Amino acid sequence: MNILMISTDRALFEADSPVRLRLREQAALTTELHVIVFTPKGERFKVFHEGKKFTIYPTASSSKWMYLPDAYALAKKILDTKRRKGKWLITTQDPFETGALGYMLARKFHLPLHLQLHTDPFSPLWQHERLTHRFRFFLALFLLKHAAGIRVVSERVFAKVRALGIPEARITKVPIIVDVGHFAHAAPSFDLHHSYPKFSHIILSLGRLQPEKNFHGLIRAFARVHRTHDDAMLLIVGSGPLRERLVQLVRSLNLEGVVVILPWARDVASYYKTCDIYVQPSLYEGWGMAVIEAMASGSPVVMTDVGCAGEVVRNEETGLVVSVQNDDALAAALSCLLDDQQLRSTLATQGQAEVKKLATKAETLALYEASWKNTLKQYEKK
Repeated sequence: MNILMISTDRALFEADSPVRLRLREQAALTTELHVIVFTPKGERFKVFHEGKKFTIYPTASSSKWMYLPDAYALAKKILDTKRRKGKWLITTQDPFETGALGYMLARKFHLPLHLQLHTDPFSPLWQHERLTHRFRFFLALFLLKHAAGIRVVSERVFAKVRALGIPEARITKVPIIVDVGHFAHAAPSFDLHHSYPKFSHIILSLGRLQPEKNFHGLIRAFARVHRTHDDAMLLIVGSGPLRERLVQLVRSLNLEGVVVILPWARDVASYYKTCDIYVQPSLYEGWGMAVIEAMASGSPVVMTDVGCAGEVVRNEETGLVVSVQNDDALAAALSCLLDDQQLRSTLATQGQAEVKKLATKAETLALYEASWKNTLKQYEKK
């Protein structure tokens, strides 16, 4: 099977990035995997070849308005040259702009369209976050109904796609791969308690400093926690456009030195393993990879009712789940865990046991392959 993928993830051009490693493993399941990535011209990304199986192409576009036409021209060239060699499938990173391009290519070349859904566009908070999201939502509704195959990452999103009237046979749940064994057995290279010795408890949260991660709400919730738990600190690890606004919020709440924001780091296992509580305060998620990593590392978790909540993180069983956009509930859950060492230990143990039940890397790759083959099968039925 030959696959043409449309993506926006520029981390694919980083030699050791997790996303390139994941796609390399997926490429091994194909005859050829060609990935086109939306990129600006000025950053000078180069075409990457790994043998004949795996190739990544930058669009090198003069502006963001040229991403779609440049990607279309690249895709057309690839398909015009190689389409006669075996069966082809088009897969896109999302059912939005990349999905629209995939739809146009699928129509022109009479190929099956496979859409990937990593986020939750059915969340009202996602839809109202930006005006463009409202347009994207209706675009997604159209594209999802016209795709031969759909890959979702959680039961929550599976149910919402199914509720559109899309046959279950077209939908495959394939969570993002997490090497649970690596996080379970990794030896920490540092200890947060040595770095911050004045605090008895360290609450950790990792993620992009973007609106959907709701770090503003987490900081406000922690301000409430700090009133009765002055021996606890909040550590946020991540990079993104909201950094300065988050720093300003910390200052306005007089939490400097108590709330620390560090840039993104690769050695996340050491953070998970040496914190006392991991918290994910997101407004919406498709899955929640950091939560799975934290659980695998043996950290008790608190998360909002998004993504894998209810599926992997079950309230008061494998973690604590609170309602979205509820600073008081988030503060209460954090305070509860800070006050109850036995509960922290129980949730950590049961959470770690739960993520061991998730699909292994080999099983997840098999699900990817099954999703592609099922897409071909559904397309040929038409």
